[in-house]
This record gives sequence, structure tokens and C-alpha cells, in this order.
Amino acid sequence: MLKKINYKLTTLYVAFFVLVSTSPVLAGITEVDASTMSDKIVGVANEVVRPIGALLIFIALGITAFKLITTANKPAERAEAMGSIPYILGGGLLLGGLMLFAGFILGLMTKLAG
Repeated sequence: MLKKINYKLTTLYVAFFVLVSTSPVLAGITEVDASTMSDKIVGVANEVVRPIGALLIFIALGITAFKLITTANKPAERAEAMGSIPYILGGGLLLGGLMLFAGFILGLMTKLAG
């Protein structure tokens, strides 16, 4: 019986403390129009996706170059290493195309909203 009363008092104390000490969650959020939001999305994409994509392409080309150098006397392995170059270039073109497409879609959304 004493444990139940203690549990209920503790629950009431915690509920009261939470209600008194917290502030509304949406207090600092402001409204943003579509053009500002699309500019932020494009900015984040430019700041994050491009450097990561460039780094991955650089690493892949570096590994391929290392394989080409180390397999100079082995024609079969060298041909395999050279066969990966078109895939690396295709991936780079795909990444660039995705960035172009995303910019096109966001620009179209901005024009339609404005």
C-alpha cells in the first residue's frame, strides 16, 4: 500500500515538474517560403554531395591507377583494372546528372510556387 502511494506521488511530481519546466516546442520556428527552402536544399546539396562525390571518384581513380601500375607485367589483370575506368566515369556522370536533375526540379518548383 505504501509503495503504491509512493509511486503515485512520484508520478505526480514528475508530471508536474515536466509540465512546469518545459517550453513549447514550436516556439522558435518561423514560416519559410518555397524559394528560400529550395535555395537551402540546393546549398546543402552543393556543400555535401559534390565534395563527397568528387572524393569518391578521386579515390576510385587512385585505386585504379595503383592497380594499373602494380599489374604492368600481367596483361589479364591490367585489362581488368582498365575495365573499371568506364564504370568510374559512368558513376561520375550519373552523379552529375542527378545533381542537374535535382537543380532542375527545385528550380521548376520555385517557379511554380512563385
